[in-house]
This record gives sequence, structure tokens and C-alpha cells, in this order.
Amino acid sequence: MPRASHFNQHPAFPEDVALADLPRLSLTKLLENDAFESSQLFRACKETGFFLLDLTGSGAGETMLDDAEKVFDLSRTIFGLESEELERFRFKPKESLFGYKRIGTMKLEDGSPDNVEFYGLGQDDMLGTSTPRPNPELILANRKTFQDMFHDAYGIICHLFSHLEHHLSLKPGILASLCPQDKPSQTMLRMLRSAPHNIGNHRTNLIGHTDLGAMTILFNVVGGLQLLPAEAENVEGNWVYIRPEPGCAVINLGDAMVQWSGGILRSNIHRVVTPPGQQASCPRDSLAYLLRPEAAASMRRLEGGDIIPRVADGEQEDSLCAQEWERMRTAQIVAGNSLPEIIGGQKV
Repeated sequence: MPRASHFNQHPAFPEDVALADLPRLSLTKLLENDAFESSQLFRACKETGFFLLDLTGSGAGETMLDDAEKVFDLSRTIFGLESEELERFRFKPKESLFGYKRIGTMKLEDGSPDNVEFYGLGQDDMLGTSTPRPNPELILANRKTFQDMFHDAYGIICHLFSHLEHHLSLKPGILASLCPQDKPSQTMLRMLRSAPHNIGNHRTNLIGHTDLGAMTILFNVVGGLQLLPAEAENVEGNWVYIRPEPGCAVINLGDAMVQWSGGILRSNIHRVVTPPGQQASCPRDSLAYLLRPEAAASMRRLEGGDIIPRVADGEQEDSLCAQEWERMRTAQIVAGNSLPEIIGGQKV
């Protein structure tokens, strides 16, 4: 998350809500290849698919925090633009999720409208891999800031990948090769805002879902992110909050990692609800860097060593490429059907 100065601008996160039990891992130790920290990373990716990554104390981490604070402040200004201006860059869900999405254009599980607006910036657009997309002048004027965040976030994830490759007995660099920055993909930086509520008026703002891609880095200050613990039934009382921590990012795995690892790794169900306690009266801003596979990447499981199970006789493997697979899942999410019977290792 951003540093404490951003947290001090909002009411404190309450102490009387159910919290997810997530490990807090140190980027500094992972960069030093600390064996215990590496084993804890692998354990978190198998058991919950979520963990907190402490970015303080390392050059790469502090740079990432600087990027996040700059973009966090920019996002507030972007969402403060006139609605007519933002609507000029409206996203088209049948094509991609880049551009502006206003509140209410996606559905929740019960068919009611969502309560989140977002602006999605494509990596290909920002880094020049594709023809530039139209964006507000404010974004164009700060292109270098967004480029820095794409590069720095990708570098951190590549290091996390290297630890997972070791524990999965995979060829070094294979995961990064499936998500390169110089080839077309749906990788994006998504700036999100949920409207404030009356205190005590609890509701779901964004449908329960798993992320489609490989890995997500999330920054937020106000609470509201919840996950459904592994093996827990999808009922209201089982959802728990993730408490934002200054200097940390929330890291979670996406469905691609489940596919590639043959189910060894977990992509956990999560959602956004009304912030708890006094924070409900605040707008909830967040940033999500969503790393997705190269468009042409295979979604077949990876081979190597004896950790990832081999395809059983008679078992049908998914033959879709990443682009086809993501289109299918995106259509499900927009329609409010984001939770198949089994997803990310969880029965829902």
C-alpha cells in the first residue's frame, strides 16, 4: 500500500472485524534469496493464493512505493474529471477492459448493478507495443509515470516467479517468458474507485471473482477487499477482510497460474464490499497491476520435474490460447457469472 502519510488521511481500519490470516513476506529477503522466506512464499501460493509483500527497505520496493503513491494521487484527479470527459473513453467489454467503466455497468451475483468505476490502462498502449489508444490528456501528460509503474511492477513479479519456478522444478524464466512485456497481452494497470456509503449500509461493490491472469499487485488504503478462505462455503458469514498495511502490497495469483501448475497453485475468490467501520463514508481508491499472459501463450499446464502432476489418461486439457480464454472469462464476469462451480481450487 502507499506509505503511512496516505493512511493518515482516512479513519483507521476497525479492530472488530474478521480478518484474513495472510503471511507478510519481505521483498528484501526474497531479493536476497532467503530460503525460509522463499518457502513461505510457495506455501502462501499453494494455500491461499494471497499474501502481503512488504516493500520497505529495498531499492526496488521503495521505488515501487514511489510509483504507487504518484499513480494513486493521479487516479483521484482522473476520477474527478467531468463524467462527459471520462465517457469519451468508455471501455467496450466485448473487446477489452481498457478505458473508463462507470458505476453500474457490471452486475453482481443477484443481478443488481456494481458500485465501482475504473479506468484501465493497457501495457501495450503505455509501452508502445500497440497503436496508442485514446486517453484523457491528464494520462497522456503523465505517460512516463505510468510507464515506470509498469516496468517496476513487472520486475518485482518476475522475481516472485523465479522463486515459484524453483519450488515447482520448472525451467528458470519460463513463467516470465509466458508474460513478456514486449508482446501483445491484456496486462493492465487498473485504477478503481468505489463510492462512499452511509455507515452501516453494507453492500457488495464488486462481484466475487478470481483474477484471470498470472499475478496481481494491489495497492489500497481504505479497506473493503475480502476473500473467501480456502475450502470455505460461499456464504456471507465466511468472507473475511484483508487489512491494508502501510508500505505493503497485496499480491494474489490469477487463474493462469492454476492452469499452468496443474492445480498446485491457488487463485482465490475475492470481492470488494463496503469499507468497514468509519471508513464506509470514504471513497475507496485502489490500484491493481494485473499481469496477464501473452495473447498467444498456451494455457496448457507446464512440464518439468515431479511437482506438477502430469495429465491423466483420458483427461482433457484446455487447448485455448490466453486471448481466447480471457475473452470467455471476461464475458462471464461482465454478465455477473464469474464463479463457475469449481474455480481456483474452491468449490462455490
